[in-house]
Amino acid sequence: MNVQDLQPRVQEFGAADAAVLLVYLFGSLASGRAGPGSDYDLGVLLDRREDSPARRARLTHELVVILGTSAVDVVFLNQAPPELAFAVIQGQLLYERDLATRVEYEAYVMGRYYDYLPYLRAQRQEILQGGDHGARVQRYREALGRTERTLGQIRAAQEQKQG
Repeated sequence: MNVQDLQPRVQEFGAADAAVLLVYLFGSLASGRAGPGSDYDLGVLLDRREDSPARRARLTHELVVILGTSAVDVVFLNQAPPELAFAVIQGQLLYERDLATRVEYEAYVMGRYYDYLPYLRAQRQEILQGGDHGARVQRYREALGRTERTLGQIRAAQEQKQG
């Protein structure tokens, strides 16, 4: 299904549930780089008062049915990290409950993203330069070893009490 066929279906989907505020298509389909194995990447913003795991599951199922494929990845934007939310709003808007909600949400995402960007760049630079990850991994392994030894001692003590 092409994007022109997708939009009316998604608009009907959004209009049918008052909790759906915005729906974006992002990823390879939105950017025109889709291949044979591409899936539908959709970002959905829900009214926070109506957001629940059950509603998310139901809406995801509805999108799978509407699109006629299980190759659908839904990102619920209410809890998306800044970098992902920013990538989503760079895609194609398929549905908006109202213009004010979209403008407010996109301004919020851009503000969070640009506030976060210096930290993200520093983190990426550290990764590219190698950083001191070896020392962190070693500390993690040592802590894991201590935890495993403590658990072993606890199990041994419990076995002595039971035996």
